[in-house]
Parts: sequence; C-alpha cells; structure tokens
Amino acid sequence: MASFGSANLDHELKGGFVQFKLDTKLHFEPEEVGTRWLLQVEFWEKDPVKDDQIFPVPESVRVGELHAGQIRNYMEPTSQEIDWSYYIDFPAHLVNTEPGKEEVYSKLKLRPVGEGSAFAPADMVTNITHVDV
Repeated sequence: MASFGSANLDHELKGGFVQFKLDTKLHFEPEEVGTRWLLQVEFWEKDPVKDDQIFPVPESVRVGELHAGQIRNYMEPTSQEIDWSYYIDFPAHLVNTEPGKEEVYSKLKLRPVGEGSAFAPADMVTNITHVDV
C-alpha cells in the first residue's frame, strides 16, 4: 500500500510573497512502482472555529475553476522510495487571513490514476508552519 513516510512544510518570506516548501517521502510497494499516481496538495490556515483554505491566486482569477485550490502533480515512481519536494509562491496578502501569525499546513492526497485500480489511496497532513505576514 502506497504511503507517506513523512511530510514537512516550511516557508520563506520573499518580498510580497510567501514561498512554501513541501518535502515529502513516499513509499510504494513493488507492484505499485511504474503505476501512474496523482499527488494532490491543498494549503490551509488553522483557525479556532473553522480552518480556511488558502489559494495561490485571488478569488477573482479562480472564478469557475472547480478545484482551484488543489495543486496536482502526476508521477510514475521508478523506485519504492521517492523523495519529493515542491515550491510554490503565494502573494502574502492571500496568506494573511487574520491578525497575527498565520498557522499554515497542507493536506496531501496520493491516489492511483485509472479506473478500477486495486491500489489504495493515502492521505497525510503536514506540520504547521507559522507565517508572520
């Protein structure tokens, strides 16, 4: 069964942007190697009442995009252990959802691609990174 060994979210402030870096270790069973997989990433801000999804583009730009907050990465692993890193820049004002530091984390979903796959999906939530914007 495909699984996440670890997932770490970090960030760096760059001008008017927050650059998030996601480092993930993925594990695949021998029979899953060579199969196409979809890794979806969503960014969320922790909130005491209800967590808020954050988007890398303003709402006016994503009008009509059903899954605008899901970043999709397709992969076909060539080995059982994969180290995967991803960088994405968010305008700082889109990360700043409330007064004080923002507590941002990511939800990760690993899914086999194709109808009727016998392989099981995997999910993971990263650590929280505290962004001072």
